[in-house]
Amino acid sequence: MKKHFVLSLSLLSLIYCKKEHKNESFLSSKVEKIGKDSLISHNSIKYFRFQPDTISNINIDGFETSDSFSYQGNKFITGYYRPIEGEIANPDTENDYGKRLLVMNDKNEIIFKGIGSGDTFQYQPKFYRNDSNNKVVIICQMAFEYFFGGEAFLLENNKIKHIGNLDIESDKMEKKLTDIIKIDELKNDIIFSFKSDSLLLSPGSDDILIPNHNVRYIYSHSKLSLKR
Repeated sequence: MKKHFVLSLSLLSLIYCKKEHKNESFLSSKVEKIGKDSLISHNSIKYFRFQPDTISNINIDGFETSDSFSYQGNKFITGYYRPIEGEIANPDTENDYGKRLLVMNDKNEIIFKGIGSGDTFQYQPKFYRNDSNNKVVIICQMAFEYFFGGEAFLLENNKIKHIGNLDIESDKMEKKLTDIIKIDELKNDIIFSFKSDSLLLSPGSDDILIPNHNVRYIYSHSKLSLKR
């Protein structure tokens, strides 16, 4: 009788151990599946859009101002250098003309000049910051008769640099890039993701329609790359 009892107890222990091991494996695989998304959503720094003060009476010789804002002592201006008699004039060139971003310091000195966007109708800046550091991301939404992505810039420690071109849009004509973009920062990488089920790559030229399976741009070590 005692022998039978010991044997039954051993069998129960074996069954229990297998069940526990199975549960541990299930939990482990579940963590691996959600791990990457969980890290981005819970540990990342979130950026949110804000509106700097609008300013007027910007006078830059030969420059037509479209939008102008003031933030932390600097002026952020978009517009274009006026052609002379219909021809591209200095400082524009045939490869660098059209609407662009200029940044001026508190002495009204131009400290940054972005690349010209060519024949764009719209080059509208949107500003994004966070509550953890002093970084500000600026995205200049571009458009002809349709939206076709934006140029991104980073302001950090009172210095500005060009991040690169976000050559992507929503598949919905009424939605533009700056309507659907989400910006996170994780381990000094800036991640641009999108609130849209489908996306257009190279909008206005190739118009490649893709499903949004965690499509994102990552700015890491001064380089911008598309992940899909």
